[in-house]
Amino acid sequence: MQSKSTQTNYPGIDLLRALAAMLVLVYHVIEIGGWSSFPTTGAYIPWRQGWIGVDLFFTISGFVIALSALDGLQREGLQFRKAFAVRRLARIVPLYLLTCAAFLALIKPSYLQLPLSVVIPHIGSHLLFIHNLNPHTHGSINGPSWSIALEMQFYLLMVWITPRLVRANPIWLAVGALAFAAAWRFLMTVLLVPGEAEPILQLIYTTQLPGVIDQFALGIALALTMRQQSGFASRYLTSGWRNFCGWLLLAGCLMGLANAIFQASSYWQSAAMIVGWRPLLGAGFAALLGAAICFPWAGAHALAPIRYLGTISYGIYLWHMLVLLALTANAPAVKGSGLLVYTLVSTLALAILTWHLLEKPNLQRFGRSQSRTVRESPP
Repeated sequence: MQSKSTQTNYPGIDLLRALAAMLVLVYHVIEIGGWSSFPTTGAYIPWRQGWIGVDLFFTISGFVIALSALDGLQREGLQFRKAFAVRRLARIVPLYLLTCAAFLALIKPSYLQLPLSVVIPHIGSHLLFIHNLNPHTHGSINGPSWSIALEMQFYLLMVWITPRLVRANPIWLAVGALAFAAAWRFLMTVLLVPGEAEPILQLIYTTQLPGVIDQFALGIALALTMRQQSGFASRYLTSGWRNFCGWLLLAGCLMGLANAIFQASSYWQSAAMIVGWRPLLGAGFAALLGAAICFPWAGAHALAPIRYLGTISYGIYLWHMLVLLALTANAPAVKGSGLLVYTLVSTLALAILTWHLLEKPNLQRFGRSQSRTVRESPP
């Protein structure tokens, strides 16, 4: 199949980034803040299960990173790898290091007083983006950063496989990745028997890159469909209310089904849930991404503030845990909606500040060569 340049501006994707970041933030406020009175039914359910925001980020990342890498390959040949790596490092590393340093200085300064033999594995693994591989270092410095390590590992994979994606069949790619990820999760249920193993270990090992590669691959498959000469893309992945509503309806059905069969209390005790539930969730997110691609932005400028939240979503993701832990430690009387408001306002202030002083200047300096592609953004 031959590929072609595609539309490069998808405002709807920023709306999804905003949603993903808010899901994670609210979920952590509920869990860490002990907000037991938060509603558990209806429209409140996604916030109770806000960890799914990370999976949504993975699907978005698969789409935008594939578009960027394939566009670079088309323009520069195999030389795209250097520019791609520089952009990714410039985009992720500065704010990541800043928030890790802030965490050590302000939230866990006791870490720095531990013996070097204890400290070095934590700091070293975070500098190398491999801290997610070990249960002892997985969430030791700013918990949400585990997914940043996973993102970096995915980028490394993309450097290698992008030339092989040019002629890949999107359907077979998605099916193969779904099967591979399911096989990995099944293997983990053999090694970590549901009902016997600690859930935190099951979580850590089932969410290694092989176990979530299907989430990324579904986004990649959509990117390939957009780029390849395909009647499907021209009919169903173009901007317009009909396509938008169709994808949104499909997403609602898939995620509604996923929610209907999800049981938080018994999830880690069921091999079938561990192996088979996430693909259903990922399919729902892929459909939601399809809706974002088709979102008719014209006349919807009232959503610009939400789109801005998507622009600063990386900062929201990396700052919110520091803010939340600082508030719960220093203002334990603040609970529930009050804790949410303080966390949200403080996180937004930090995210806005670091976007304009750190992230945006880096994008302007290192992102020029990707100006034709949709803006890349972790996590």
